Amino acid sequence: MNALEFVNITKYFDGKRAVNNFTAYVKPGEIVALLGPNGSGKTTLLRIATGLLKPTHGDVLIFGHSILHDPINAKRMIGFVPDEPYAYDVLSGYENIQLIADLWEIDLKEKKDELERLAQILEMNEVLDRTVATYSAGMKRKLNIIMALIHDPSLLIIDEITSSLDPKALASIELILKGLKQRGIAILFTTHILEVAEVLADRVIIIHQGEKIWEGASAQLRESGEKNKRIKDIFFELTGGPEYTLIMEYLKLREKYAGYQ
Repeated sequence: MNALEFVNITKYFDGKRAVNNFTAYVKPGEIVALLGPNGSGKTTLLRIATGLLKPTHGDVLIFGHSILHDPINAKRMIGFVPDEPYAYDVLSGYENIQLIADLWEIDLKEKKDELERLAQILEMNEVLDRTVATYSAGMKRKLNIIMALIHDPSLLIIDEITSSLDPKALASIELILKGLKQRGIAILFTTHILEVAEVLADRVIIIHQGEKIWEGASAQLRESGEKNKRIKDIFFELTGGPEYTLIMEYLKLREKYAGYQ
């Protein structure tokens, strides 16, 4: 059974199609990266997968449970880290974690050692007693990661995995995700950093204008004989790369008008 399965997902906003007939899956113990340009439908798909948005057509299955028709059982298995950090500013970091634990009916005292170790890894142990209003964007992001993991989800979904994280924190998250994968946890994440997807993911899905246009892994590319081809090369071929001609024209104009400054 797949941990996550998108089944013919289509989504319209104000008559405009954001996602078109999207079908994909994530298996237990697998890390999948969802790539695409801004506005391609990545966040829309993640919000549909977590029940925050309803699709116009189609369904999402979480370990066989429909997010539309059996949302409680489906959501019990999901840990979600959104692109924009969410937490109550008037509460401390620990109080936000306690609130999530209460919602999941978890005795946080039984997870004391786990929580302390995770907070230490993410360098949050000395700030959890401070109100979230005093946090930086990176601290809020790391708090959201702790909140997403507190109930031991079987499926972890992360929107923009590198958002607001410094290199050390990102390296720690990568190691945590690889460890969760070895324990059978399914992981789906989006990123704009193609190298992160290439290194961390078992499989990559590229979407453009709401449609899946490529799916595969670096290993498959190597086996096919395209030894010098990387995810970045495929991404630019399918979605368009930097506009080098326009960039050079712009730089020439900057040089031309420099004398007027």
